Amino acid sequence: MKKNLLFLFLVILVVTAEKLKAQSSTTTLDVVSWNLEFFGAPYNSGPPDKDLQEANAKKIMRYFDADIYGLVEIVDTVHLRKLRDSLGTNFEYIIAPYSTDGPIGTNGWRQSQKLAFLYKKDLFSNINTRGMMLNSPTAVSNWANGRLPFLMKADVTINGITKTVHFILIHGKAGSTASDYNRRLAGAQELKDTLDASFSTANVMIIGDYNDALTQTISIGSGPQSSYQPIVADSTDADHYKSITLPLGQAGQTSMINFPNVVDNHAISNEVVAYYVLNSAQIRTDVTTVVPNYVTAHNTSDHYPVFSKYSLAGIITGLPVINPTEFGIRVSPNPFNQTVTITATKSLNNVQIRLINMQGQVISSQLYGMMPAGSSFQPSFPDISKGMYFLQVETKQYRTVIKLIHL
Repeated sequence: MKKNLLFLFLVILVVTAEKLKAQSSTTTLDVVSWNLEFFGAPYNSGPPDKDLQEANAKKIMRYFDADIYGLVEIVDTVHLRKLRDSLGTNFEYIIAPYSTDGPIGTNGWRQSQKLAFLYKKDLFSNINTRGMMLNSPTAVSNWANGRLPFLMKADVTINGITKTVHFILIHGKAGSTASDYNRRLAGAQELKDTLDASFSTANVMIIGDYNDALTQTISIGSGPQSSYQPIVADSTDADHYKSITLPLGQAGQTSMINFPNVVDNHAISNEVVAYYVLNSAQIRTDVTTVVPNYVTAHNTSDHYPVFSKYSLAGIITGLPVINPTEFGIRVSPNPFNQTVTITATKSLNNVQIRLINMQGQVISSQLYGMMPAGSSFQPSFPDISKGMYFLQVETKQYRTVIKLIHL
């Protein structure tokens, strides 16, 4: 009987571990923005138990295993450092050197809400950060009297493909009055003008707590349009942006535990649209599987994290990525010299084969009908130079990616 109970206990552990496995993918750039509500504040704001707040944030981040987090409302830097340390040696953070209550080093800065990035060191290089529009008096006023957007420019490398990405973390002016709305609107317009003038061809992601919905404003007496309308409505010019969380608001979702709107959002430049994994933007209410009383005890944040993912290879299908064995193919030889042979270990239908170079460019694309189990074929590739390539094979249900070495 004891042996049976021990076996049952081990089964429960395995099942639980499977349910709480990492939610990221090694083949995509996984991005999370999260308002951590007065994180670590040494005063009576936000969750009352700051050590528990830190411990819950650690559990949730381990569950996500995302590549980069844009965090707002970071107050205590000691708690942030301890959070970073608990995630392992591969994580680092950068905190904005300014706030609504003063610059870095001042007591006002230490006591106030700040913006921060937390990221995996092995994926990000050539990192530069700075505050945006710091010398604009109007921007300083419109962004909550000094809580200006925080820019992190970095080279991101996933599966050997590197792209330069500009992550812009924002925490918009809070409030629902007409004055709050007008300041957010003016701040969004100045940000958009700045991006058009200086980032017209850049890969840009605008993530964070917008403090307004994109479907319509939360403000009273300010008309129906969002105060971020300069970005939401911008879909025609050469520097346009796509609000990838807008459909979540249209579907009636919420990004807060006590507020009926999606105010935490992600918007991407047209250059990033090519990499966005379709329908990957999510409000991560599944944090309640990690911290069951996340909502009822209000012990971590009053906001849910918001998630989106990107394939730097530039071939976006939104299909689940599985390994070649599970998919049902075998490729040989690898490395190869002239040709490769693809063998189906399962019967496959509507098979699409793409060969992608290190820059994410498709250099060959071929469509096949049915591939019976046990059948083999040799795809025809153009003359290619020596080096690493990616063979992407997909059906209507799944996708797999194999690194190929051409000798």
